[in-house]
Amino acid sequence: MQERRLKGVNFHGTLRALERRYGDDVLARVRARVEGPGGVALRDGEVVTNGWYPASWYDALLASIEREIPSRASDEGVCRELSRAAVVEDFSTLFRVISLVVSPRSALVNATRIVSRYVDGGRITVIDAREGHIHFAFDEFHGYTRRMWDDFLGGIEAVIDLMRLTRLPSRVISGGQDGDARFEVVIRYQR
Repeated sequence: MQERRLKGVNFHGTLRALERRYGDDVLARVRARVEGPGGVALRDGEVVTNGWYPASWYDALLASIEREIPSRASDEGVCRELSRAAVVEDFSTLFRVISLVVSPRSALVNATRIVSRYVDGGRITVIDAREGHIHFAFDEFHGYTRRMWDDFLGGIEAVIDLMRLTRLPSRVISGGQDGDARFEVVIRYQR
């Protein structure tokens, strides 16, 4: 199967979040160390917001970030953290307004529809949705790695944060590792 493509806005949002959180020096080192064709394209300014790029390019960026900022055993991982920060930055005003008129369950279920603007392909199924609990299955996300699934999970968690809810630990049912085209997870929250 052909790997999925991601929109350039994913790259730019992650880099902005990295710079805000860790500063210019870390950003410069990460950009310099992104491997492969994606690294060359990033350094040459060829990754544009509206363009579509191979998932492996985005993973190369996330791998460079992980090498620069190693995770501690107790933390969720820098990819997840930066994704959450990028989504909060990009959508904070929108979700403040939405939270006034839409239930958290509805917002989370419908937020997955936005994914098609950022990832070319893949299928998302809501297996179960009730107050405080949403069970998602992500299928056909070819070329995804553990880092990319962490990034994806961070984006979902940002929606919970933006809705001013309390995040509870998520439970991975299956997938979420290197090469897994399927990821099944239960997202939990409380008011």
